[in-house]
Amino acid sequence: MTITPVAEKKEKVSPLRVGLIGVTGYAFAYFEELTRLVEAGKVTWGAVTIINPEDATDVITFFKSIKVPIYDDYRDMLEQEEKNLDWVCVPTAISWHAEMTIDSLRRGIPVLLEKPIASTLQEVKAIQAAEVESGLPVAIGYQYGYCPRTLEIKERLIAGEIGEIERIDCLCLWPRDFAYYHRNDWAGSVHDGHGWVLDSPLHNASSHLVNLILFFAGSSFEKRADLKDVSAELYRVNDIQNFDTIRCEVNFDTGPRATVLLSHATEKLFDPEIRIQGSKGIFVWRFCGNHTIETEDGVELIEADSPLAVRACMFDKVVKQVQGDRSVHVCTTEQAKGEVKWVNAVQDAAPVHEIPEEYIREVIGDNGEVFRIVDQLDHYAMQAYKNQCSFKELGVPWAVEPSFLDLSDYADFEARFVAAPVFADQKKI
Repeated sequence: MTITPVAEKKEKVSPLRVGLIGVTGYAFAYFEELTRLVEAGKVTWGAVTIINPEDATDVITFFKSIKVPIYDDYRDMLEQEEKNLDWVCVPTAISWHAEMTIDSLRRGIPVLLEKPIASTLQEVKAIQAAEVESGLPVAIGYQYGYCPRTLEIKERLIAGEIGEIERIDCLCLWPRDFAYYHRNDWAGSVHDGHGWVLDSPLHNASSHLVNLILFFAGSSFEKRADLKDVSAELYRVNDIQNFDTIRCEVNFDTGPRATVLLSHATEKLFDPEIRIQGSKGIFVWRFCGNHTIETEDGVELIEADSPLAVRACMFDKVVKQVQGDRSVHVCTTEQAKGEVKWVNAVQDAAPVHEIPEEYIREVIGDNGEVFRIVDQLDHYAMQAYKNQCSFKELGVPWAVEPSFLDLSDYADFEARFVAAPVFADQKKI
């Protein structure tokens, strides 16, 4: 199919006519935000794709009541509604991101694509090629990259408020229960039978943090940092294909060294924190509560935006972008590409190690949830974060030496330690 240049496409009407692919799971948050925009008169429903009607009866009833076309295959929606859609939102399984985005661009429709942009660098390149050829924008759902607070912080870092950035450390301990890994067919998977997934704390729940670190470490306001090398240790506790615990270190082309420690297998929760050490001070970004900037002038508290507020900000900005305002700051495909390179590099640097059962136990949550956790992992993680050292250096009994990979000529995901499992064909979006 030949991609129609944007200059030949019809002008966007107001309100924008939106197509939504998926309404359950996290996609329901998209449904809620779009409903808010509809009520505000900024968009109107154009069409929707729902492949699991048994899980979306109320939403289906709603769309039928307002006579919005409902499809069970997004390709049929794009083919039938191409002329009636000004914008498509894609909050679907990771393995479908590239295909759905490219298909939408080929129909002349801009896209808001949920994070991460894709699973491999090859897929990102394909999206970017379609983006360039179509002349249409693709915004990525890293919602923290849209909010004024994040942009203010980047400006202050660029202005040298804490001096030259020397290192960045990140910690996030978010326990996930048995149900989390059984909520769909791709959670914790390397490949879901349709395409690469590489689902992990690094590439899903905490990928916002990776994207923020790359943005904060960039040499200018619009640029992100790039990785020069990576050292990683990957561990698995749950019955999944990929890892659920990671500590990795990278060196950036802009100078700083960064470490990320993430786990879904701790008993205690520690909400995300990014600590940026500068030559003249320290900045700490926090998921909730207050960010802090500490310099010789004292400590300044900056209230963190709520997740709901940053999500609303993202949707508002993307609407403006689709309407033609290219001055608004959005998370671009180039910004989002950095996270994919980080994920691919980690998976190509190190194999996943199973933590021996003797160090693992099951605990029951307050609401009866079942968690598989590693004894003392909370303590080990806090010590590794504080002391800026690997689990092996800390003397953790099950730890392995981190594996190193030079990224000087790294351009594509090579699948050095992971093979694509063969599954029955699955139609999961």
